[in-house]
Formats: sequence, C-alpha cells, structure tokens
Amino acid sequence: MKKPACLAILLLICTSFLFSETTVFEDVKIRRHKSAEKRELVDKFGVLTFHDDTRELTYESEKGDKFAVPYSNVTKVVFDSDIHMNAGAKSILVSAMSPLAGAMVARIHVHDRWLYLEYREGDHSEKELLVLPGKICDKVIAKTQDAFGELVTIADYPEKGEPIVKDDEIDKSRIPDLKSKHKMIVDRTNHPLPEVKPDKATIVVVCPPLAARYTGKGNQFKLHANGKVVAVNKMGTYSLAYVDPGKYSLISQSENANGFDMQLEAGKTYYFLQTTFQGIVKGQTMLTRNSPEVVMYLLDGAYFSDWKRLN
Repeated sequence: MKKPACLAILLLICTSFLFSETTVFEDVKIRRHKSAEKRELVDKFGVLTFHDDTRELTYESEKGDKFAVPYSNVTKVVFDSDIHMNAGAKSILVSAMSPLAGAMVARIHVHDRWLYLEYREGDHSEKELLVLPGKICDKVIAKTQDAFGELVTIADYPEKGEPIVKDDEIDKSRIPDLKSKHKMIVDRTNHPLPEVKPDKATIVVVCPPLAARYTGKGNQFKLHANGKVVAVNKMGTYSLAYVDPGKYSLISQSENANGFDMQLEAGKTYYFLQTTFQGIVKGQTMLTRNSPEVVMYLLDGAYFSDWKRLN
C-alpha cells in the first residue's frame, strides 16, 4: 500500500475515534413513579451516557428504566442541591438493632445533586429527575454545560436549615407552637396544586420519604412560620400555605427543629423540602429551599396532607 493511502486510512481512523466519544457516569439514580397507578417515587440505580457522536443523552437503570433524548430535544436542565440521610433507608436497619447507632448514622448528611431534565417527546414534554453522587457532580455539570450551554441552570439557594437550639435543646422561645397537636390524613384522591395569589406569599413544602414504603407513615413534620404552624406533613406528603408578605422565621419541627429566616413577597411562590433523617425516637428534619422544578417533580410523586389543629 502506498504511503499516501496509509496516511489517509490512519487519518480516517483517528477522525472516527475523535467523533465517537461517549462519556459514561455510573451510580446515577433515577427517581420515578412506582407504577402507573401509584404516585410514590422510587429510586433505581443506572448509567447516564452522553453520546457525542450521535448527539444523544441516554439513561438505563438496573431495573430497565430507560430514556434516549437527542441533544436538540432538551429544553431545560436544572442542577439543585440534595442533602439526605447517610445510607438512605438502609440506616433504619441499623437503628432497629441500635437506636444510638442509627442516630449516629443519620447525623452524617450526604451532599449530592438533583439533575432535573426536561425535553420534547413528540407533541408533549417529558421530565426526568436523577440523583448524582457527590463524587461525579462537578464532572456531570461540566459535561452538561458543554452539551446544552445556556439551557443549564445551577440552582443553589442559600436558604438551608440550621438547628434551632438553646442549651442543647429546642429553643422554645422561637417555637411557641411546639406542643400543638394536629390530625393529619393522607389524601390519596385529591391533589391540589399551588395557586399564585396577588396579596399572599405561597409556600409549597414537600416531605420526601426515606423510601416509598414509608409514605404516610411515621411522625408528623410541622412547618412553623413566625411561631405558627402553617403546614403538617408525614413522609411522602406535601402541604400548601398562603401567608401575608413579610419577614418570616421558617422552622421545620419533629423530634428536632431546623430552619432559617427569609423575606416572603406577595404574589410569589416559595418551594421547600422537609428532608427526613432517622432520629433516636422519631424522624428528624431539615428544611431547605429548592428549585421549583425539583420540588414540583417531588410533589407530583407525593400525596396531599389534609390536616387540622386539635388544640
């Protein structure tokens, strides 16, 4: 074979490798409905792959969940912070053997990332929610920004709960409604969505379960706004509240209390998660403000909390 022909073949091979690059990320969880009939969300591990040669994004879980999206069909990408209990629901097994050991496991907060994806599928829009382990977050963000550019939003809200304590106990002066009692029913029929009211601030708060099987179980998680309970959840439920505009101390309370101060404006909607952690006796809580996309996706997989005060 003549030298020019060899060089041409070599160039063709090199070019083929250059444009057939795929980037693979493992241990990525998809959060999807348990079934077509059941609203609860479940997590399944899988692989997220960027195919730069065919310009396609694919995902496939160990249980057969999959999607394949052309880059050109992606309309929105949102990265949001995800703080959850160490070892997930598995640490409940630890606490069953030793409550103290379980509480120690629960105190370790794991910092991952939500990856919300929205894309065109025929004549409608589809949504996916993935959970990225912390060790690959930066690489996935960089790759996604390279693939989708201005469609990518990094939604890092500053409002993340801090313990509401005084002398190593709950600061009762900040939570006068601490001992209030409430009846709460998990409404599996009605699923109201938040409304925008011109004279009120809208609060949306979702309490994701440690696992789908814990939906509607366990203790109550109350949300206090300036000392008054405005929402009551259990794992796997959500609540809506409409309050006057102003500065608020927002505190999520269960066995512990956790929250922050922030200004709420009329005509605006604010989205929160009451993340749950295994405590010594009851489930513990952490309040975070999150993106509308992530919270509403989780709300779609939660049941409405129908609650009322008893005392």
